[in-house]
Amino acid sequence: NPDLLSSLNGINKEDYIYPNQEIMVPKKNYAYYITADGDTLKTVSNAFNTSIDRLISENKSIYLLPGQLIVLKK
Repeated sequence: NPDLLSSLNGINKEDYIYPNQEIMVPKKNYAYYITADGDTLKTVSNAFNTSIDRLISENKSIYLLPGQLIVLKK
């Protein structure tokens, strides 16, 4: 999905991808959430329908900066 790839990598769909450039590609059985201004751990945990403790355990650091990627294994 081009929209998901561009969102996960912080690029526009029209941007070029160059040789040796590393990009994130979504894996099966993982859910992704890109944070927005005003998000809290509670709103993100509700989006995943999980606990805050699980979010923290599956993500090394969570600062809730706009555009931050949070991943959760389904």
